[in-house]
Amino acid sequence: MSGAAPAVADRSRRPAQLWDALTTLRSRFGFRFSATGRRAAALVTDGRGRMFLETWDLRGDTPDCRAVPGFERAASNVPLRGRPTDVVPFDDGSVLVLVARPGCHDLVAVQPDGGERVLGTVPGDHVTLAAPPDGRPGALLLARVGDDPAAACTAWTLAGSPSGPPVRAGELPALLLRGGGWLDPAGERFQVNVRDAGRIRPAAFHVRDGRHDFLYDHPGGSGGDTVLLTAPESGVLLAATERNGRHVLCAGPASGPLRVLSAPDRLAGEVRPLALRGDGRWAVLRRTHGLACDLFLLDTHRDTVRPLAAPAGRVLGPVAWRAPAAGADEGPPRLWCLSVGADTPARLLGATVSGAGDARRAEADDGTPAGRWPWAPGHVQNFPGPAGDIEALVCGHEDWRTARHVVLALHGGPAGMWRLKFHQLFQVFADAGVTVIAPNPRGSIGYGQAFHEHVVNAWGGPDLADVLHLAGHIRGRRPTDREPPALYGHSYGAFLALLAACAAPGLWSRVAAVAPFLSGESLYRDAAPPVRAMIDRLGGRRRVADEHGPRDLAEPGRLSRLSAPLLILHGDRDDVVPAGQSRALARRLAELGAVPGVDFHHHEVSGAGHTPLDGSRSLHLATARFLAAGGWSP
Repeated sequence: MSGAAPAVADRSRRPAQLWDALTTLRSRFGFRFSATGRRAAALVTDGRGRMFLETWDLRGDTPDCRAVPGFERAASNVPLRGRPTDVVPFDDGSVLVLVARPGCHDLVAVQPDGGERVLGTVPGDHVTLAAPPDGRPGALLLARVGDDPAAACTAWTLAGSPSGPPVRAGELPALLLRGGGWLDPAGERFQVNVRDAGRIRPAAFHVRDGRHDFLYDHPGGSGGDTVLLTAPESGVLLAATERNGRHVLCAGPASGPLRVLSAPDRLAGEVRPLALRGDGRWAVLRRTHGLACDLFLLDTHRDTVRPLAAPAGRVLGPVAWRAPAAGADEGPPRLWCLSVGADTPARLLGATVSGAGDARRAEADDGTPAGRWPWAPGHVQNFPGPAGDIEALVCGHEDWRTARHVVLALHGGPAGMWRLKFHQLFQVFADAGVTVIAPNPRGSIGYGQAFHEHVVNAWGGPDLADVLHLAGHIRGRRPTDREPPALYGHSYGAFLALLAACAAPGLWSRVAAVAPFLSGESLYRDAAPPVRAMIDRLGGRRRVADEHGPRDLAEPGRLSRLSAPLLILHGDRDDVVPAGQSRALARRLAELGAVPGVDFHHHEVSGAGHTPLDGSRSLHLATARFLAAGGWSP
């Protein structure tokens, strides 16, 4: 995208109003459309520490988003034990909520007015739900006890309003608890992916009598077929099949055989089917590569793909086709999609798709102050690197070339990446006058395995080279009266930021390190087994040999090169990077003559874990002030 200077928004109401708006920002999990695409629901948390239930009415041209009254963990009419994990909305406005407890899941029916009823409990550590294909209340549940993917599964049904309790419907062999769907509009046969002798084979589960039978045996797929989507009205399947060591999409009737589709294979990047229209003709595909995300319509009859108009700079999905109501003339089918961007909290996109695949787009926010606030613009930009372009997310009210303050924000991981989403922290930085450049250097995920492997056995290797090269590029294209960029990093990103600050001291104005560690070897000694396993898997203890020396901040002479003011933040209950790593860093700096409170600030957040800024207005604003002007006053 172009790096043209964005318009500067009116910030006269900030920062107090900005934080108030941020506290209404909704983080959604378990977002799901009803089977007909006429309703949607999600479990939601906001900046005030609440968890509640959100529903969308999609029957008209303008979606209506509402919070279900009374559904809060602390103020629920029927106390919910455990942790809500999934929701299934129905066309009458009610929602089924799945609540996880040790070894089982509770089923809670929530009415539009907030009334709740516990329907019963299903044994199982892993449970998936499917609503009836006509949108009426009810559900089929597939449950597995334990974490062994080879274990058998039990099917349960909820029938009626639903009135409960769940009824045991039958036993199934080991399944993939993903993909599949209904095979008929009456909801009598449900497609499942069965693990069979080292292969995945599509089967049909018969709800009435609890038996199952295989649909077909694809002769060309040595690894079997995994059905991803079904179209109950037509009985069409969309599946992934293995061919010559790779997976391709195929489509056809449930009786088989399926026809391999070549058009999706010509799309570069990771391609994932999101929705299949009821007649089986059109499928929506999402393509992602790095920070790029776009949608395509796949014509399963003609084996062609065409772009589906959607806003640039958004992450897209889930998706649903809205089925017309019985007897209603609603024109061409409407497609709904959840989207989020760097400067746009979650919104619903609606596209009216004609028979030829052309689409007209509209969108709606959730009605919260966060959904309508004039946030700092964000875009994706490629920067030159020492071994190819470096993709970055840029967010700020001012162009990075002329902004008074710029910060390079380094992601954690190292098997991580900055994603194209709304980052609350970046908006706080932008409001303080700091334009953010968040790069995905070599070693980041999302760009293919070869790109990620640059960091395996080379922590602080090619990624450090990319960060230093990017900083030099930014410094060279800013006016001489502008200060050098600052550095911000979290976890592995904090480790990388400190390495960069020591490797090229003159490149940086300030450094903020959140939950840093001294070296892969040092972290390995202090960390819990899961973190040790990650370090072993990614070769974090392997020494990198080049002009920058060992990637160990405790090595003699390393920290003595640090000249930029430093802020160290760490939660005292961090179970990923123990707080002792930051304490050791602060001690080492003091031993070298750095003055606490002047040359560096070490702030340990009581009761906080690996993300100590979460939920804290004072820490967000104080970190932003430090990056803009130095000094520390939380």
